[in-house]
Amino acid sequence: MPLPRWTALVCIVAAVGCAGAAVATNVRRPLGADLTSTAPTGAPARLRFDSSSSARMIRSTAANLPAATYSPVQAEHGEAVFKRACAPCHAPTQFVGQQFVESWNGRRLFDFYALVRSTMPLNDPGSLKDDEYLGVLAYLLKANHAQAGPDSLRPDTTALRAKKIAVGLP
Repeated sequence: MPLPRWTALVCIVAAVGCAGAAVATNVRRPLGADLTSTAPTGAPARLRFDSSSSARMIRSTAANLPAATYSPVQAEHGEAVFKRACAPCHAPTQFVGQQFVESWNGRRLFDFYALVRSTMPLNDPGSLKDDEYLGVLAYLLKANHAQAGPDSLRPDTTALRAKKIAVGLP
């Protein structure tokens, strides 16, 4: 039984679209998650990237957005939260320095917030309060040399989407 012409056309358009997406130039490997040996899940486990497949992650940038700022008080609170809730699984240096700057500089603050809020802590994702998640973000911004400002980060998704992560090395 022959296929209708519109079905064949849809299949061709889909194939061309997929092939075009495969040649994107803004492709980065996913950020790995290395856990410490004392993590509740056991020994360190590295996320694996299947380089043999055509799977790719497109890194969105927010070059035209203003840089996110944090209040120093919020960063201090975030450091305490990080030590209590994050440090049992993550080394403090895992999110500070070259790897963090290369992975997150120029991206929307909301992207990082949504990732952390939906996946951490590993044994109970989403269990922290909004001000604790935002405090951790403020601490990581400070640790990666972002500019402090007069206002704290707020749990307003519109405001978080309107700012970019602007960090660097010392």
